[in-house]
Amino acid sequence: MTSYAIAPYKTVDEEWLAAYAAGGLSRAKRLLLACQAAIEPRLAAFLGELDQIGGAFLETAKGENLSDSFMANVMKALDNPAAAKADAGVPAQKPGNDPWAPAPLFDFLDRAGLPLKWKNAGPGVARAPLTQDGEERLYLLKAKPGLKLPMHTHRGEEWTLILQGGYHVGDQAYVRGDLHQEDASCTHQPIIDNDGEACISLVADEGRLKFTDPIMKILQPIIGI
Repeated sequence: MTSYAIAPYKTVDEEWLAAYAAGGLSRAKRLLLACQAAIEPRLAAFLGELDQIGGAFLETAKGENLSDSFMANVMKALDNPAAAKADAGVPAQKPGNDPWAPAPLFDFLDRAGLPLKWKNAGPGVARAPLTQDGEERLYLLKAKPGLKLPMHTHRGEEWTLILQGGYHVGDQAYVRGDLHQEDASCTHQPIIDNDGEACISLVADEGRLKFTDPIMKILQPIIGI
């Protein structure tokens, strides 16, 4: 087994983190960062500092009256998760007792009433769809140890948070707690670490993958990635 140097935890640039602290980003990206903060205390501390800075700015800013419908709109958004539903009659589970599932993910699934259902997405790969907002999809991906995923690129931003196991791309290693960010400018082939443990990731991407292999292009509508 090849040994890869493991750097300090990987996450997105500070501009993305600042947007998260300011209440921006999509729901899927916010969940990924909340899950990473639950795994990585250093990120949680940094986000807490950003929140304090934002609070200080709010205290010195000129106040404006909220619209009469502000709170009603907030509560409506909280009560409408727009989540994908599991097929009737298919056995499913929630990851409440699984050590790989951070608390924000479990809370998200619990509030949305979403069971966790894994679907075959090719040899050695399973996918559990969670939500889709426009072109952005949120799902869990599980791959067996030692698997070489197909070479691919993306149609937009892709964020992948490692929840269990790990993989490497070239000499870059990604392990539990790392957030791997890619976009349409990168073509790569993740290889799952062959350490006896399946790699489980939480993924937010903008549209389906773009495979370089013609056979994978044909199979893509079937495997759903």
